[in-house]
Amino acid sequence: MSENNQNEVRKEPHVMSRDDVNDYDGLTLNEQGEQEERSAEDSFIHIYMIHIHELPWWKKLLGGLGIAVFILLGLVLVWLFFIYGAIVLATVAIIYFIRKYLLK
Repeated sequence: MSENNQNEVRKEPHVMSRDDVNDYDGLTLNEQGEQEERSAEDSFIHIYMIHIHELPWWKKLLGGLGIAVFILLGLVLVWLFFIYGAIVLATVAIIYFIRKYLLK
């Protein structure tokens, strides 16, 4: 057992700078040995929990309509993509057959 104690490397405590404290993800202690909390003023991420059952009915309706409009616009864009793709394909096929069979 005495061998294990002799082989241990002891790190001396050191004082961290403000930047080191803000960049450090672990536990930091102040001079009194108390845990130091991160200040919220320099944090750029704020998380707010919104519960749907607490919203008024008109906000639920408006949100549902917004989602429905977004989905419908996506479907319209996909539909137009396929329609214009079919038009281009038909045009290319017509030009191909005209060149191959009529312009010999």
